[in-house]
Amino acid sequence: MTKKEDSVGYLPLSQKRSTSSNSHFLKRAFQALFFLFLLFNIANLLSLVPFGKNEEFRGLNNNGPLVIAHRGSSGMRPEHTIASYELAVKQGADIIECDVGITKDLKLVCSHDLGINRTTDVHQHPEFHDRIQTYEVENITITDYFLVDFTLEELMTLRKVEYRPYRNQEFNGHFKFATFDDYVGVAQNSPRTVGIYPETKNPDFYNAKLRERGVKLTMEDMLLAALNDFGYTEADSPCLLQSFSVDSLQYMSKLTKLRLVWLRRETMTESEILQASSLCYGIGVNKNLIIQVDPIRNKIDGFTSLVDHAHSLGLKVHVFTFRNEGLFLAWDYGTDPYMEMEQFYRAGADGFFTDFTASLVNYLKNVDAQYQSSYMQRFSSYLCSE
Repeated sequence: MTKKEDSVGYLPLSQKRSTSSNSHFLKRAFQALFFLFLLFNIANLLSLVPFGKNEEFRGLNNNGPLVIAHRGSSGMRPEHTIASYELAVKQGADIIECDVGITKDLKLVCSHDLGINRTTDVHQHPEFHDRIQTYEVENITITDYFLVDFTLEELMTLRKVEYRPYRNQEFNGHFKFATFDDYVGVAQNSPRTVGIYPETKNPDFYNAKLRERGVKLTMEDMLLAALNDFGYTEADSPCLLQSFSVDSLQYMSKLTKLRLVWLRRETMTESEILQASSLCYGIGVNKNLIIQVDPIRNKIDGFTSLVDHAHSLGLKVHVFTFRNEGLFLAWDYGTDPYMEMEQFYRAGADGFFTDFTASLVNYLKNVDAQYQSSYMQRFSSYLCSE
Protein backbone atom coordinates (compact mmCIF):
# COMPACT_ATOMS: atom_id res chain seq x y z
CA MET A 1 0.00 0.00 0.00
CA THR A 2 1.49 3.39 -0.99
CA LYS A 3 1.48 6.64 0.88
CA LYS A 4 -0.75 7.97 -1.87
CA GLU A 5 -3.29 5.24 -1.13
CA ASP A 6 -3.11 6.14 2.57
CA SER A 7 -3.93 9.74 1.76
CA VAL A 8 -7.11 8.89 -0.11
CA GLY A 9 -8.88 6.87 2.55
CA TYR A 10 -6.79 3.99 3.96
CA LEU A 11 -5.38 4.07 7.47
CA PRO A 12 -2.19 2.46 8.77
CA LEU A 13 -2.82 -0.63 10.95
CA SER A 14 -1.64 1.13 14.13
CA GLN A 15 -4.15 3.92 13.56
CA LYS A 16 -6.89 1.38 12.85
CA ARG A 17 -6.21 -0.35 16.16
CA SER A 18 -6.18 2.96 18.02
CA THR A 19 -9.41 4.08 16.39
CA SER A 20 -11.08 0.72 17.07
CA SER A 21 -9.97 0.81 20.72
CA ASN A 22 -11.29 4.35 21.17
CA SER A 23 -14.56 3.45 19.48
CA HIS A 24 -15.00 0.38 21.70
CA PHE A 25 -14.21 2.42 24.82
CA LEU A 26 -16.72 5.11 23.87
CA LYS A 27 -19.33 2.48 23.11
CA ARG A 28 -18.87 0.80 26.50
CA ALA A 29 -18.85 4.15 28.28
CA PHE A 30 -22.07 5.14 26.53
CA GLN A 31 -23.64 1.80 27.47
CA ALA A 32 -22.63 2.21 31.11
CA LEU A 33 -24.00 5.75 31.27
CA PHE A 34 -27.20 4.68 29.56
CA PHE A 35 -27.62 1.78 31.97
CA LEU A 36 -27.14 4.09 34.97
CA PHE A 37 -29.67 6.48 33.48
CA LEU A 38 -32.18 3.68 33.24
CA LEU A 39 -31.54 2.55 36.81
CA PHE A 40 -32.11 6.09 38.13
CA ASN A 41 -35.25 6.45 36.01
CA ILE A 42 -36.82 3.07 36.70
CA ALA A 43 -40.34 4.51 36.71
CA ASN A 44 -39.89 5.75 33.15
CA LEU A 45 -38.47 2.40 32.12
CA LEU A 46 -41.37 0.47 33.60
CA SER A 47 -43.84 2.58 31.66
CA LEU A 48 -42.50 0.85 28.56
CA VAL A 49 -43.32 -2.68 29.69
CA PRO A 50 -46.70 -4.45 29.87
CA PHE A 51 -47.71 -3.56 33.42
CA GLY A 52 -48.49 0.11 32.64
CA LYS A 53 -51.76 1.95 32.31
CA ASN A 54 -55.00 0.17 31.65
CA GLU A 55 -56.09 0.90 28.10
CA GLU A 56 -59.69 -0.24 28.60
CA PHE A 57 -60.83 1.81 31.60
CA ARG A 58 -60.10 5.51 31.80
CA GLY A 59 -57.67 6.37 34.57
CA LEU A 60 -56.99 2.89 35.96
CA ASN A 61 -53.26 2.31 36.43
CA ASN A 62 -53.29 -1.47 36.58
CA ASN A 63 -53.04 -3.31 33.29
CA GLY A 64 -52.92 -6.50 34.88
CA PRO A 65 -55.07 -8.83 36.77
CA LEU A 66 -57.55 -6.48 38.42
CA VAL A 67 -57.78 -6.45 42.20
CA ILE A 68 -61.54 -6.40 42.86
CA ALA A 69 -62.39 -5.71 46.49
CA HIS A 70 -65.33 -8.04 47.14
CA ARG A 71 -67.85 -6.06 49.24
CA GLY A 72 -64.88 -3.87 50.12
CA SER A 73 -62.07 -5.25 52.23
CA SER A 74 -64.68 -7.56 53.73
CA GLY A 75 -62.20 -9.95 55.32
CA MET A 76 -61.11 -7.19 57.70
CA ARG A 77 -64.21 -5.01 58.17
CA PRO A 78 -67.96 -5.75 58.10
CA GLU A 79 -68.95 -5.98 54.45
CA HIS A 80 -70.56 -3.18 52.43
CA THR A 81 -69.63 -0.40 54.83
CA ILE A 82 -67.82 2.83 54.10
CA ALA A 83 -65.00 1.57 56.34
CA SER A 84 -64.70 -1.61 54.28
CA TYR A 85 -64.54 0.32 51.00
CA GLU A 86 -62.10 2.90 52.34
CA LEU A 87 -59.79 0.20 53.65
CA ALA A 88 -59.86 -1.57 50.28
CA VAL A 89 -58.82 1.63 48.53
CA LYS A 90 -56.07 2.23 51.08
CA GLN A 91 -54.81 -1.32 50.55
CA GLY A 92 -54.57 -0.84 46.80
CA ALA A 93 -57.78 -2.17 45.22
CA ASP A 94 -58.27 -1.34 41.56
CA ILE A 95 -62.03 -1.76 41.84
CA ILE A 96 -64.51 -1.87 44.72
CA GLU A 97 -67.62 -4.03 44.40
CA CYS A 98 -71.19 -3.41 45.54
CA ASP A 99 -74.27 -5.63 45.59
CA VAL A 100 -77.14 -3.22 44.99
CA GLY A 101 -80.31 -3.34 47.07
CA ILE A 102 -83.42 -1.11 47.14
CA THR A 103 -85.10 0.30 50.23
CA LYS A 104 -88.82 0.79 50.81
CA ASP A 105 -88.46 4.46 49.88
CA LEU A 106 -86.57 3.63 46.66
CA LYS A 107 -83.03 4.42 47.76
CA LEU A 108 -80.09 2.37 46.53
CA VAL A 109 -77.89 0.79 49.20
CA CYS A 110 -75.13 -1.81 49.25
CA SER A 111 -76.22 -5.19 50.62
CA HIS A 112 -75.46 -8.70 49.47
CA ASP A 113 -78.38 -10.29 51.30
CA LEU A 114 -82.05 -9.56 50.76
CA GLY A 115 -82.51 -10.21 54.48
CA ILE A 116 -80.53 -8.16 56.97
CA ASN A 117 -80.70 -10.29 60.11
CA ARG A 118 -77.26 -11.86 59.85
CA THR A 119 -75.39 -8.71 58.76
CA THR A 120 -76.92 -6.20 61.22
CA ASP A 121 -78.13 -5.85 64.80
CA VAL A 122 -81.77 -5.54 63.68
CA HIS A 123 -82.86 -8.31 66.06
CA GLN A 124 -81.80 -6.05 68.94
CA HIS A 125 -84.33 -3.41 67.84
CA PRO A 126 -87.76 -4.28 69.28
CA GLU A 127 -89.36 -1.51 67.23
CA PHE A 128 -88.72 -3.60 64.10
CA HIS A 129 -89.83 -7.03 65.32
CA ASP A 130 -93.05 -6.76 63.32
CA ARG A 131 -91.02 -6.44 60.11
CA ILE A 132 -90.22 -10.16 59.92
CA GLN A 133 -91.62 -11.47 56.66
CA THR A 134 -91.57 -14.67 54.63
CA TYR A 135 -90.92 -14.35 50.92
CA GLU A 136 -90.27 -16.75 48.06
CA VAL A 137 -86.91 -16.02 46.43
CA GLU A 138 -85.83 -18.11 43.45
CA ASN A 139 -88.01 -21.00 44.62
CA ILE A 140 -86.61 -20.81 48.15
CA THR A 141 -88.73 -19.71 51.12
CA ILE A 142 -86.91 -17.21 53.29
CA THR A 143 -88.04 -15.71 56.60
CA ASP A 144 -86.10 -12.62 57.64
CA TYR A 145 -86.13 -8.86 58.07
CA PHE A 146 -86.01 -7.76 54.43
CA LEU A 147 -84.15 -4.68 53.31
CA VAL A 148 -86.96 -3.79 50.90
CA ASP A 149 -89.33 -3.32 53.86
CA PHE A 150 -87.19 -0.64 55.55
CA THR A 151 -86.79 3.01 54.66
CA LEU A 152 -83.29 4.38 54.39
CA GLU A 153 -83.79 6.37 57.59
CA GLU A 154 -84.76 3.19 59.44
CA LEU A 155 -81.80 1.24 58.04
CA MET A 156 -79.46 3.95 59.26
CA THR A 157 -80.47 3.27 62.85
CA LEU A 158 -78.97 -0.23 62.51
CA ARG A 159 -75.33 -1.23 62.74
CA LYS A 160 -73.47 -3.78 60.68
CA VAL A 161 -71.88 -6.90 62.21
CA GLU A 162 -69.35 -9.50 61.07
CA TYR A 163 -71.47 -12.60 60.62
CA ARG A 164 -68.58 -14.97 59.94
CA PRO A 165 -67.48 -16.22 63.40
CA TYR A 166 -63.93 -16.95 62.25
CA ARG A 167 -63.34 -13.29 61.40
CA ASN A 168 -62.58 -10.28 63.58
CA GLN A 169 -65.61 -9.34 65.70
CA GLU A 170 -64.21 -6.13 67.18
CA PHE A 171 -65.96 -3.86 64.67
CA ASN A 172 -69.46 -5.15 65.33
CA GLY A 173 -71.84 -2.26 65.92
CA HIS A 174 -69.43 0.40 64.65
CA PHE A 175 -70.63 1.04 61.11
CA LYS A 176 -73.84 1.85 59.26
CA PHE A 177 -75.06 0.64 55.89
CA ALA A 178 -73.28 2.20 52.95
CA THR A 179 -75.65 3.86 50.51
CA PHE A 180 -74.87 3.60 46.81
CA ASP A 181 -73.90 7.28 46.91
CA ASP A 182 -71.51 6.57 49.81
CA TYR A 183 -69.96 3.73 47.85
CA VAL A 184 -69.39 5.78 44.70
CA GLY A 185 -68.12 8.64 46.84
CA VAL A 186 -65.35 6.48 48.25
CA ALA A 187 -64.19 5.65 44.71
CA GLN A 188 -64.49 9.17 43.34
CA ASN A 189 -62.83 10.84 46.33
CA SER A 190 -59.83 8.55 46.18
CA PRO A 191 -56.49 10.24 45.32
CA ARG A 192 -56.18 7.82 42.37
CA THR A 193 -58.74 6.36 39.97
CA VAL A 194 -60.65 3.51 41.60
CA GLY A 195 -63.22 1.62 39.56
CA ILE A 196 -66.68 0.54 40.69
CA TYR A 197 -68.40 -2.78 40.02
CA PRO A 198 -72.10 -2.70 41.00
CA GLU A 199 -74.25 -5.83 40.73
CA THR A 200 -77.97 -6.02 40.12
CA LYS A 201 -78.55 -8.46 42.97
CA ASN A 202 -81.76 -10.50 42.86
CA PRO A 203 -83.31 -8.21 40.22
CA ASP A 204 -86.37 -10.44 39.73
CA PHE A 205 -87.25 -10.14 43.41
CA TYR A 206 -86.75 -6.38 43.57
CA ASN A 207 -88.55 -5.71 40.29
CA ALA A 208 -91.54 -7.79 41.45
CA LYS A 209 -91.68 -5.75 44.67
CA LEU A 210 -91.48 -2.51 42.70
CA ARG A 211 -94.38 -3.59 40.51
CA GLU A 212 -96.43 -4.62 43.55
CA ARG A 213 -95.93 -1.13 44.97
CA GLY A 214 -96.90 0.61 41.76
CA VAL A 215 -93.40 1.77 40.84
CA LYS A 216 -92.90 1.90 37.07
CA LEU A 217 -89.10 1.95 37.25
CA THR A 218 -86.99 -1.22 37.37
CA MET A 219 -83.94 -1.90 39.49
CA GLU A 220 -81.86 -1.51 36.33
CA ASP A 221 -83.44 1.86 35.54
CA MET A 222 -82.65 3.15 39.01
CA LEU A 223 -79.06 1.93 38.93
CA LEU A 224 -78.31 3.33 35.47
CA ALA A 225 -79.84 6.68 36.41
CA ALA A 226 -77.60 6.86 39.47
CA LEU A 227 -74.53 5.94 37.44
CA ASN A 228 -75.41 8.55 34.84
CA ASP A 229 -75.64 11.19 37.58
CA PHE A 230 -72.13 10.25 38.71
CA GLY A 231 -70.74 10.41 35.16
CA TYR A 232 -70.43 6.71 34.39
CA THR A 233 -71.79 6.65 30.85
CA GLU A 234 -69.11 5.47 28.42
CA ALA A 235 -67.51 2.13 27.63
CA ASP A 236 -64.17 3.32 29.04
CA SER A 237 -65.69 4.68 32.26
CA PRO A 238 -64.07 2.95 35.27
CA CYS A 239 -67.25 0.98 35.91
CA LEU A 240 -68.39 -2.58 35.23
CA LEU A 241 -71.97 -3.81 35.60
CA GLN A 242 -72.44 -7.39 36.76
CA SER A 243 -75.33 -9.76 37.28
CA PHE A 244 -76.20 -13.44 37.53
CA SER A 245 -79.33 -12.56 35.56
CA VAL A 246 -78.81 -12.55 31.81
CA ASP A 247 -82.21 -10.86 31.46
CA SER A 248 -80.96 -7.99 33.60
CA LEU A 249 -77.79 -7.71 31.50
CA GLN A 250 -79.75 -7.76 28.25
CA TYR A 251 -82.06 -5.03 29.52
CA MET A 252 -79.13 -2.81 30.54
CA SER A 253 -77.26 -3.45 27.29
CA LYS A 254 -79.98 -1.53 25.44
CA LEU A 255 -79.63 1.49 27.73
CA THR A 256 -75.93 1.92 28.43
CA LYS A 257 -72.47 1.74 26.89
CA LEU A 258 -70.99 0.52 30.18
CA ARG A 259 -69.32 -2.88 30.04
CA LEU A 260 -71.21 -5.90 31.30
CA VAL A 261 -70.09 -9.04 33.12
CA TRP A 262 -72.19 -12.19 33.35
CA LEU A 263 -71.72 -13.94 36.70
CA ARG A 264 -71.84 -17.72 36.72
CA ARG A 265 -71.62 -20.39 39.40
CA GLU A 266 -72.44 -23.33 37.13
CA THR A 267 -70.67 -24.66 34.04
CA MET A 268 -71.53 -22.66 30.94
CA THR A 269 -72.74 -24.37 27.79
CA GLU A 270 -71.14 -23.48 24.49
CA SER A 271 -74.23 -21.50 23.46
CA GLU A 272 -74.07 -19.53 26.73
CA ILE A 273 -70.40 -18.69 26.21
CA LEU A 274 -71.18 -17.51 22.68
CA GLN A 275 -74.09 -15.48 24.03
CA ALA A 276 -71.77 -13.91 26.59
CA SER A 277 -69.24 -13.03 23.90
CA SER A 278 -71.87 -11.07 21.96
CA LEU A 279 -73.40 -9.37 25.01
CA CYS A 280 -70.64 -8.88 27.56
CA TYR A 281 -67.16 -7.60 28.17
CA GLY A 282 -66.46 -10.59 30.36
CA ILE A 283 -67.65 -13.36 32.61
CA GLY A 284 -67.31 -13.59 36.38
CA VAL A 285 -67.03 -17.22 37.38
CA ASN A 286 -66.71 -19.44 40.40
CA LYS A 287 -63.15 -20.68 40.97
CA ASN A 288 -64.32 -24.26 40.49
CA LEU A 289 -65.17 -23.58 36.85
CA ILE A 290 -61.44 -23.09 36.20
CA ILE A 291 -59.66 -25.27 38.75
CA GLN A 292 -61.93 -28.07 39.88
CA VAL A 293 -61.74 -29.16 43.51
CA ASP A 294 -63.32 -32.40 44.67
CA PRO A 295 -65.79 -31.36 47.40
CA ILE A 296 -65.28 -34.58 49.39
CA ARG A 297 -61.51 -34.87 49.33
CA ASN A 298 -60.92 -31.11 49.03
CA LYS A 299 -58.21 -31.84 46.48
CA ILE A 300 -57.66 -30.39 43.01
CA ASP A 301 -59.39 -32.70 40.58
CA GLY A 302 -58.63 -31.08 37.25
CA PHE A 303 -58.21 -27.95 35.16
CA THR A 304 -60.68 -26.69 32.57
CA SER A 305 -60.07 -24.77 29.36
CA LEU A 306 -62.62 -22.07 30.21
CA VAL A 307 -60.14 -19.19 30.46
CA ASP A 308 -58.47 -19.96 27.14
CA HIS A 309 -61.82 -20.51 25.45
CA ALA A 310 -63.24 -17.26 26.82
CA HIS A 311 -60.13 -15.36 25.77
CA SER A 312 -60.37 -16.81 22.26
CA LEU A 313 -63.84 -15.22 22.03
CA GLY A 314 -62.61 -11.86 23.34
CA LEU A 315 -64.05 -12.26 26.84
CA LYS A 316 -62.27 -11.27 30.04
CA VAL A 317 -62.47 -13.69 32.97
CA HIS A 318 -62.91 -12.49 36.55
CA VAL A 319 -62.87 -15.16 39.26
CA PHE A 320 -64.63 -15.30 42.65
CA THR A 321 -63.97 -15.43 45.55
CA PHE A 322 -60.46 -15.45 47.03
CA ARG A 323 -60.41 -15.80 50.81
CA ASN A 324 -57.43 -16.37 53.09
CA GLU A 325 -59.02 -18.79 55.53
CA GLY A 326 -57.98 -22.42 55.24
CA LEU A 327 -61.56 -23.66 54.98
CA PHE A 328 -61.77 -22.04 51.52
CA LEU A 329 -58.52 -23.55 50.22
CA ALA A 330 -57.88 -26.94 48.64
CA TRP A 331 -55.46 -29.11 50.59
CA ASP A 332 -53.06 -28.82 47.65
CA TYR A 333 -52.38 -25.23 48.68
CA GLY A 334 -51.23 -26.16 52.18
CA THR A 335 -53.53 -23.45 53.64
CA ASP A 336 -51.39 -20.89 51.77
CA PRO A 337 -53.63 -18.41 49.88
CA TYR A 338 -50.67 -17.23 47.80
CA MET A 339 -50.39 -20.70 46.27
CA GLU A 340 -54.01 -20.49 45.16
CA MET A 341 -53.47 -17.02 43.70
CA GLU A 342 -50.46 -18.34 41.81
CA GLN A 343 -52.52 -21.11 40.21
CA PHE A 344 -55.17 -18.70 38.96
CA TYR A 345 -52.59 -16.15 37.86
CA ARG A 346 -50.93 -18.83 35.76
CA ALA A 347 -54.35 -19.88 34.45
CA GLY A 348 -54.71 -16.40 32.98
CA ALA A 349 -57.44 -14.84 35.16
CA ASP A 350 -57.99 -11.18 34.28
CA GLY A 351 -59.45 -10.19 37.65
CA PHE A 352 -59.69 -11.56 41.19
CA PHE A 353 -62.65 -10.92 43.51
CA THR A 354 -61.11 -11.03 46.97
CA ASP A 355 -62.20 -10.48 50.58
CA PHE A 356 -58.57 -9.68 51.47
CA THR A 357 -57.40 -6.83 49.27
CA ALA A 358 -53.99 -6.44 50.90
CA SER A 359 -53.04 -10.08 50.38
CA LEU A 360 -53.82 -10.02 46.67
CA VAL A 361 -52.09 -6.67 46.17
CA ASN A 362 -48.97 -8.00 47.92
CA TYR A 363 -48.99 -11.14 45.80
CA LEU A 364 -49.26 -9.20 42.55
CA LYS A 365 -46.57 -6.75 43.66
CA ASN A 366 -44.26 -9.71 44.17
CA VAL A 367 -45.11 -11.02 40.70
CA ASP A 368 -44.39 -7.58 39.22
CA ALA A 369 -41.11 -7.34 41.15
CA GLN A 370 -40.01 -10.70 39.80
CA TYR A 371 -40.91 -9.63 36.26
CA GLN A 372 -39.12 -6.30 36.65
CA SER A 373 -36.03 -8.00 38.07
CA SER A 374 -36.01 -10.49 35.21
CA TYR A 375 -36.47 -7.68 32.68
CA MET A 376 -33.59 -5.67 34.14
CA GLN A 377 -31.33 -8.70 34.28
CA ARG A 378 -32.01 -9.46 30.62
CA PHE A 379 -31.44 -5.82 29.69
CA SER A 380 -28.22 -5.65 31.70
CA SER A 381 -26.97 -8.85 30.05
CA TYR A 382 -27.68 -7.35 26.65
CA LEU A 383 -25.72 -4.19 27.42
CA CYS A 384 -22.75 -6.11 28.73
CA SER A 385 -22.73 -8.80 26.06
CA GLU A 386 -20.35 -7.09 23.69
